[in-house]
Order: sequence, then C-alpha cells, then structure tokens
Amino acid sequence: MPRSAPPTQAGSPIPRRRRSGAVRVALASTLVVGLGSLAAGCATAEDAPQLASHDGAEAPAAPGTETSTARRLAPGIILASTTRTRAAGNRAPANATVERRDIDSPRAACLDAVRQAERAHDIPEGLMVAVALAESGLHAHAMNIGGRAYFPDGMDEARRIYNSARPGQYVMAGCVQVNARVHARNSDWPLDPWRSADWGAGYLRQHYEKAGNWADAIRRWNGGGASGDRLACRVMAKLKVSNPGSSVLSDTRCGGANIAREQRNGEALLEVAEAAD
Repeated sequence: MPRSAPPTQAGSPIPRRRRSGAVRVALASTLVVGLGSLAAGCATAEDAPQLASHDGAEAPAAPGTETSTARRLAPGIILASTTRTRAAGNRAPANATVERRDIDSPRAACLDAVRQAERAHDIPEGLMVAVALAESGLHAHAMNIGGRAYFPDGMDEARRIYNSARPGQYVMAGCVQVNARVHARNSDWPLDPWRSADWGAGYLRQHYEKAGNWADAIRRWNGGGASGDRLACRVMAKLKVSNPGSSVLSDTRCGGANIAREQRNGEALLEVAEAAD
C-alpha cells in the first residue's frame, strides 16, 4: 500500500511528524467524526429517517448500473468496469480494477480501497481519500445508525451492529458512508471497503459528468443545499492533507477556524491509517 498520496506538484507535501504507536492509537480513539451530519449516497441526514421507512424493498441498482454483477464475482477482485455502466465521457481505463486485499486495520483498508478507486474511476488524486476522511474518518466499518456513531474494529462486530438496526432507523455505513437504506437494502456490502469505495467513486464520477466540476459533484453527493456546501468545505480541508498540491476544489468558498480544525483532524487520521499494517 502506498504510504502517502503523491502530490500534484513536486515538493508540496505537508511534512508530518511520525508518532509512536501508542500515540497513534490514542489519536484514533479520541478523534471523533460527526457522522450524524454525513449522508453519502445522495441523501442528506435530514432525509434519512424518511428514506429508512422504505426498508424491506429490493435494493435499487447502484447509480449508473443496469444490473450489478459485483455480488457474483469471485472473492479477491472487483472489476470496476463490470459493476456499472459508465456514463458518457467517463475516462476511466477500461481494465481498471479495485482489488480486495488482506488488511486487518479498518482505517488502512479504507485508505487502500479509496486510493484504488481513484485510479479505477479516474478521480483526481487524493479526492476520494478526502471524501472518506470527511465521511468516515477513513474507517472501513464506521456507521451512523439512527444518529449514533459506531466504529467497530472487525467485520463480525460491524455486521452484528449493522444487522441490529431497527426498521425505522436510518443507516449510513462504511468507508464512504453509503445510505444503506437506499442503496444497500437487504445487504451489508457497504461494510466491505473495496466494494464501498468502488461504488462511491463511480457515483462521484457520475455526478462530475453531470455537473462539470468536482465541487458541485461533492455537493450533489450529499444531496445539495446547505449540507452539500458543508461537505464540500470539509472535503476541501481534507484534500489539503491528502493531496496538498491539488487545485480541483480551489474555487470552493470556505473559511474560518472550522476549516483549519478539519485539516488538522484529517492530517492526524491519515497518519493513523498510513501507519497501520
């Protein structure tokens, strides 16, 4: 796994002090991500309770998909080119893949997954990492169930918590916080970081093809409106960490102490993920 996201411009990475393992564990346990306001999958958190009431119906195909084939693939490799029909103008390589790897750490797994998904779907370098930092804190199994955040260490615990959600509760799950009540009915695939990142990158790419710029694609990812603006600013702050030389969100108008705090938070979480084996 790459140890850091290469910058767009040479010499631009922000130097990060390497911390001891004990300090990294402490950081991971104290950095809290506000999952209650995050609702990836083109639905705002305000929409989620209403959407949750539709649980039980067959899950719709992922955006841009006629028939999803991901569940039928052999374990080990997910072919991004076969899991969805690409929107016109999508420039991702036809042979792009997102490969499932044997990584125990949920943060390291999420980081690996979103970096692969960036390449598979021709997403600007560091942008999906920034999205995952903003949405889940780079945690493969992060969940928001009815307004309560969970960060289980393993898949077994994650599935237990996921399946314990009551029918009326909204569920945001995984590395990029998929709205499970809308996009994953009767399935726990959002807890697989490689499938989640593959789907999320394709979804973001689809929004970009419609909007024409990445800032609006991020806003649409979160349902638009004020919540979309807030997410765009948070992702912009994280992108300063995941790819300091990137200019893809340079036109996003944000400011204040919140942005600086988001950037510091993102830097610490990225270091934790990169240090995990």
